[in-house]
Amino acid sequence: MENKKTNPKKKQGKSLTKRITGWLHLWFGLVSGIIVLTVTLSGTVFVFCDEIVDLCAGTAKYIQAPAHAKKMSPEELLVQFHQQVPDRKAFYFDTYREADRTFRVASATKPPKDKNTEKAEKPKGKGRGPRGVFAYHYLDPYTGKVMGSTKSYEFFYVVAHIHAQLLAGKFGKTVVGVASIIFFIQLISGLILWWPKKWNKTTRTTAFKIKSGTKWRRKNYDFHNVFGFYSLLPAVFITITGLVMAYKILTDLTQAAFGGVADAHKIAEKYEPKYDPDKKALSFSDFIDRSFKEIPRANQVRMSVPRKDSATVYNVVAAKFIGLKSIVDGKSKEVNKYTGDEINYPKEVLMHEVIEHMNFDLHVGYWGGMFGKIFTFIIGIICTSLPVTGCLIWWGRRNKSGKKGNEIKNIHQHRKESHHEQLV
Repeated sequence: MENKKTNPKKKQGKSLTKRITGWLHLWFGLVSGIIVLTVTLSGTVFVFCDEIVDLCAGTAKYIQAPAHAKKMSPEELLVQFHQQVPDRKAFYFDTYREADRTFRVASATKPPKDKNTEKAEKPKGKGRGPRGVFAYHYLDPYTGKVMGSTKSYEFFYVVAHIHAQLLAGKFGKTVVGVASIIFFIQLISGLILWWPKKWNKTTRTTAFKIKSGTKWRRKNYDFHNVFGFYSLLPAVFITITGLVMAYKILTDLTQAAFGGVADAHKIAEKYEPKYDPDKKALSFSDFIDRSFKEIPRANQVRMSVPRKDSATVYNVVAAKFIGLKSIVDGKSKEVNKYTGDEINYPKEVLMHEVIEHMNFDLHVGYWGGMFGKIFTFIIGIICTSLPVTGCLIWWGRRNKSGKKGNEIKNIHQHRKESHHEQLV
């Protein structure tokens, strides 16, 4: 008698959990891929906005300081600026402790005047209406001459709004919010799919290393899996901080959890001085001199230029470095324009600002200086690549399945033809 061969155990397939997770991971990724790619890429570009702005300024940042010369006052420099660039309106300026640094003015194009309406209509082909197009101008602090300008401010303003709302207002903000939630689910489902069924030497190598000497499809699969795992925790953290900014309910919960208050701006108004036309405001120079004395390490002071004379509060920032949205080793405060004193806001209002700035710094990588920026930039590049490598995996499997299907059809057709020949 012939010995019966025992059938080997059938290779167990994926569990139901992994099959469902894989299906969700695939289709969520395909649906949200282009939006996630746009959001992550724009956010990654924004990380180094300050360095790029300074690079675009070029030689306009510095001048040859004349000996024994005195800098013009900010008021005089702003008058010079508006005379030379009459189509723009300044909304803040930066002045520096160094004698050879130029005076920087942030401005926007003026909206067209319309006596019939309170708000100006958006001019065709001239920016975004009332806010206008942003730019930086650099003035010689001793003569008031404009030394150069750059619209890098406008570029990063657009990049930030692509990141937050795809330049589509409230609808775009909703789309980005939903895509961010999907991306969060993608990260968690990706971890489930990445997790090996059994841990051994082979699975550890596959899970943590990119195999060398493989074809591009396998290399792409390894990139998606391995880099996706290594970037998981920081990517989740960046996504959560982004969601906190995107959804008011999460913003309010975060504020409440850390001692802030949701309606801080409304509360703050009650503590601000009332406008008195008979009172004279202090000069900008008074605030600048006081700020440099209070913070000896500060190299830069930024002051807001109020839109109306009725404004009674100035925002003053003194720090070692002040960027578009970053403050390095310094302080931002609201001051009484009549006395120069800091507004005595309640603790929860001050905490609101601290939490808001901290969440933003954590989101864009400003938490750790240059290291934090580089780290966040690398994570951003990986997150931007995930929709691309994921789509290539799907496309490769789809084509592979199509080829296999054609091969099976050819085999069946060959068998039919052979069987027909035998009958004949």
